[in-house]
Amino acid sequence: MQISTNPDKALVFCFLLILAPSYLVGNNDSTDKVEPPNIIVIFSDDQAQWTVGAYGNKDVSTPNMDRLAVEGMMFTNGFTKPVCSPSRAMLLTGLYSHRVGIPDYILPADQSTRGLPVGTPTIASILKKKGYVTGLIGKWHLGYGERYYPEKYGFDVADVYRYNAPGETTGLDDIDNIIRGKRVSKFIEDPENGDILFERAVEYIRKNQNNRFFLYLSTYKPHLPWIVPDRDHNVYKDKEISLPDISNFSGITRETVNKTNLERVMKEYYAAVTNTDRNLGKVLDELDALGLAKNTLIFYIGDNGFMVGQHGMLGKGNARVMYIREGAHKYGDYLGREYGTAPNMLDNSVLVPFMVKWPGVIEPGSVNKNLVSTIDVLPTIMDIVGIESDLNVDGKSMVPLLKGEETNWRKYYCDTYDMIHLGDNGEQPHMRMLRSDKWKYITYEDEMGRPLDNGTRNQLFNLDTDPEELVNLYDKEEYDETIKFLESSLRNWMFESQYSLSYK
Repeated sequence: MQISTNPDKALVFCFLLILAPSYLVGNNDSTDKVEPPNIIVIFSDDQAQWTVGAYGNKDVSTPNMDRLAVEGMMFTNGFTKPVCSPSRAMLLTGLYSHRVGIPDYILPADQSTRGLPVGTPTIASILKKKGYVTGLIGKWHLGYGERYYPEKYGFDVADVYRYNAPGETTGLDDIDNIIRGKRVSKFIEDPENGDILFERAVEYIRKNQNNRFFLYLSTYKPHLPWIVPDRDHNVYKDKEISLPDISNFSGITRETVNKTNLERVMKEYYAAVTNTDRNLGKVLDELDALGLAKNTLIFYIGDNGFMVGQHGMLGKGNARVMYIREGAHKYGDYLGREYGTAPNMLDNSVLVPFMVKWPGVIEPGSVNKNLVSTIDVLPTIMDIVGIESDLNVDGKSMVPLLKGEETNWRKYYCDTYDMIHLGDNGEQPHMRMLRSDKWKYITYEDEMGRPLDNGTRNQLFNLDTDPEELVNLYDKEEYDETIKFLESSLRNWMFESQYSLSYK
């Protein structure tokens, strides 16, 4: 059986009805009169949409994520960047990542040249001016070193992020985390790191229960390595699970990946997802215990998607060609890149869980199919809090969608991924994507804007008939006019969003 990555919307809605029929109440028309809410943005790391029970996965255990879907609104078309640093920039600024010069994930070696430009307005800096206490707990990844400390972007509190002292340079594997003012080494390898991170978040909420607060809770899981406590692995120990179809595997993937070892790897990923979900429950329970839940706005979003065997890949926009071989990597026998990287903007890399809970406003159990993105979070928060500004952003306020109102929303969503790390033989593929309800169009170009491999890498998928993106229609003559239209729309967007290849 193949895992569904585009669940039937009616089945999803029925799932929510079964979970909690008592939550189905109408919108509150008095929302404009209530006090601005506390705001929590939870950004999970490397979590694809297909890893959440509420989105139709019957194998994974995510009761707390499912609870957010039951109590709020679940977007079935929530998009972000296919790698983390650009997606974090988009979330916090409401801008496409190319506008702030972050094309790919940031390495510690980039600390003198790469990071979110200081002075860029963020959710934190904007809310701080409105009187909010602002905190980051967890992953930052928008620059390393003193120049890019989170406190310079509006955060009153920043904790559990990867920290380089002023003037210090370290490699990615050697960089410490800062926790309660103390440096902790090898935090990512600690099975309890998820528990520590969320417990620190609970402390922040408890300390600020009498303040108006913003919390950016940025997890390290379910990103690799999938080192979590046994109690999370044991959830799947004897459980039968569905797997991606392996019949289309080729090359080294076909030679080394089978149902037995793929099931083992999938269960390790699921255990990391369940670890995040279990700890999410601590935050939700604390809000209930403190009486804060009714006036706390919660976003739960993945920073990018992930594949475990889908399309023969392991990873996201810079996925590995998947293979499983003993001794390939110290964290697991599936993490090597000896057989290459598979750059992509497939839905499994850009389509993420995207849920919003806004008590008294959102009709609980709502399912929304509009095309939304991380760039929409900042303008939505500004709208909800009542901040009037001439700030130019690329995103749109989702408030009409959250209230269930009819609105003129985007008909398609465009984005780019300029891959500067991990390309095979030094290659730096520049990918552009247009995604509508029906069509997915992706182009692959070099740093000069020339089609890679004479355009043979380009992709066109009809999502109505091929939601798994398995049949590339790009070279089919009968779709030439469709391609011309999509290409024109994509190029118009690139012009309007001031996209340029000049930053690398």
